[in-house]
Amino acid sequence: MQLANPATVRRGHVIALFCILLVFLVGMVAFAIDTGFVAATRTQLQATSDAGALAGVEKLTTWPGQDVPEASARAEARKFVGLNDDLTVRNEDMRLLRYNPTRPAGQRISTAYSITSPPNAFEITLRRDTLANGRVSLFFAPVLGQGDADVRTKATGYILPAKGIKPGAPMLPYTMQIDYYFACLGQERRGVDNKKIDVADDYTVLPDGSVVLGPDGVSECVLFSSTQNKPGNFGSLDIGSRSNGTPELDRQIANGPSTGDFNDPDFYQKIAADGALYAPVNVTGDTGLSTSTKHQFELIFGEPRIIPLYDTVTGTGDGATYHVVAYAAITVLTVDFNGTPKRLWIQPSKVTTNKVTAGDIDSVVSYGVFTPPKLVVP
Repeated sequence: MQLANPATVRRGHVIALFCILLVFLVGMVAFAIDTGFVAATRTQLQATSDAGALAGVEKLTTWPGQDVPEASARAEARKFVGLNDDLTVRNEDMRLLRYNPTRPAGQRISTAYSITSPPNAFEITLRRDTLANGRVSLFFAPVLGQGDADVRTKATGYILPAKGIKPGAPMLPYTMQIDYYFACLGQERRGVDNKKIDVADDYTVLPDGSVVLGPDGVSECVLFSSTQNKPGNFGSLDIGSRSNGTPELDRQIANGPSTGDFNDPDFYQKIAADGALYAPVNVTGDTGLSTSTKHQFELIFGEPRIIPLYDTVTGTGDGATYHVVAYAAITVLTVDFNGTPKRLWIQPSKVTTNKVTAGDIDSVVSYGVFTPPKLVVP
C-alpha cells in the first residue's frame, strides 16, 4: 500500500487553515482600526473640552455684586473650542456651577447660584452624535452593519478665591479702608467721619492696559485722602522690616513682597506655617510718599494689583497699626502728589495668580483675587 506524501498533506492543511484564520485576522485588524480611531477622536474631543472649560471659568471671576457673566463665559468657551475643533456647542451643553472641593464627595457641585453666591465652575459637554456635529464615521464596521459611533466628552473647570498671600504676589505695600472699596462697588458706605463716601467714574482701562479719560462703568476711589488714614500716615505698610523706606516701597510696588520680607525678624511671626500671610492680621504703618514712589506708581498704571483692606486703625505716623481683614484686586489709574492731601486713584479689578493660597467659596476673605483655574478630576 502506497502512502500519501506527508509534505503535500501539510501544505494543503496550512492553506485551508490560513484562509479560515484570515477572516478573523482581518476582522480583528478592522476592529482595532475602528476602535483606535474612536479612541483618538475621544482623546482629541476631551482635550478640547478641557480647554473650553478652563476658558469659560476664567470669565467667572467677579467682585461682590457684579452680575454673573454667563454670556461671556459661554462665548469664551465656544471661542476656545473653535480654536481646537470646528464643533457646534449647544447652550444646553454648558452649565455654570458652584464647586467646593473641601466638601465630601457627592456634595461638591451645586447648580444653585446668585449674585451674592456666584458660580465658580464651568461645565461643558462636547459631542459627536445625533444632537450635534454628527456621529463619527467608521472604516470597517459598516461591513457588520455599524457605520458610525457616538463620542461624547465632558469637562468641568473651577476657580477659587484667594485666601493667603505668598511671596511674589503682586500686592501693594499700602492698605485701603474696606468701606471705600465697597463704595467703589456701588454700595452706600460712610467714612470714618460718618460722611457718605463719594465715588466717581472718570477713567477707563482699555484692554491693552492703558488708562484714558471717560467712564467705563467701574467707579474709582481715592487713596491717601485725610479721611482714610491717621495723621502722618498714608496707608503704607511695613511688609517686612519696620524700618522700611522708599527703596523697599518702590520694590514692593513693582514686584510685591519677597521671601526676605516675609522672613524678616520684624514680620515673620505674622506668617503661617505654609509661608503665606493671612487675614485678619495687624500690620504696622509707615510714613511719607516720595517723588520716587510716585514714579513707581506711574509705571504700573492699568496693571491689576492686590491691596490689603483694613477696618480699623490705631495710632498715628510710624505708630499706626492697621487691622487688615481682607484682600482685594485693584488697578492704579493715576496719581497726584502735588496737592494736599496726596492722592492716588484706583478702581476694583481682578487678579489671577499662583502666588496666593486657595480659599473657600462659602467664606470669602478676598475680592477679585483668584487662584489659577483647575479641572475637576472625576
